[in-house]
Amino acid sequence: MIVAMYMLMAKYSPAALKAIAETSSDREAAARAAVEAAGGKMHGFYGMLGQEYGLAMIVEAPGHAEYIGGLIPAISSGTFESWKSIPLYTWADMTKALKIAKKVQTVYKPPGR
Repeated sequence: MIVAMYMLMAKYSPAALKAIAETSSDREAAARAAVEAAGGKMHGFYGMLGQEYGLAMIVEAPGHAEYIGGLIPAISSGTFESWKSIPLYTWADMTKALKIAKKVQTVYKPPGR
């Protein structure tokens, strides 16, 4: 099965932080439930001190649609003030890519050559 890996970095909105502090809401459990409902798997949920973003999640999903679908409710609810998604790859992906690059290199011509 082909899966995609992502790192989500997010900054909670002030309203979300206030609600978390007031209710002691377990955001890791909420995030895991959302990821799993979208067909994915959460590999990590981390806080980050002194950074632009205060949350980092490592998520595995069947594809982009499932990943995005798992994020839309949090984004559209105003939970995050800002966020960034970073697609991740493994060394196995790089090994496969290098084989493909060698094949492409036989036909690719840079501009002016």
